[in-house]
Amino acid sequence: MIRNEHFTLNTLQSFSGCDLEELSEHGEAARLRMCGLVHSALKLPDSWRMDCEMRGEWGGAYPIHLRLTQPEIEEIAVELVSPSACWPAWCTVVADSRSRSRLRLYVSDQLDPMAPQEKLSVIAEYTRAGFTGAGELVAAMKMGEYAA
Repeated sequence: MIRNEHFTLNTLQSFSGCDLEELSEHGEAARLRMCGLVHSALKLPDSWRMDCEMRGEWGGAYPIHLRLTQPEIEEIAVELVSPSACWPAWCTVVADSRSRSRLRLYVSDQLDPMAPQEKLSVIAEYTRAGFTGAGELVAAMKMGEYAA
């Protein structure tokens, strides 16, 4: 992959985990471009903020690692990660830092932007309903059978 090569979400999805790793080694600009493509495809509701890993601040295990949060409940994050050299699939996880509870919501060979969007809508609905205490959202998502 050439650093200045133009690619789209579709071409990004055709890359293996090793291809994505190689591309991310081209630096922050390449990682930002990959994260930007995924972020644009997600079409997040206004109530969600997105941050992307640039320098290994969340462990550096994935070439694309987005963290989505709602401003009023920053302890709950939805993390979307790409395939990597060590992980073969796209995956979305909801994590509560207070209880250290986690739940996989989506796992797939291809990124389907609608799948994470649907889970974000459910999470927003659950948090509006009051499932905001430590571990409550993850427990409610499990009970609602939203696990992947």
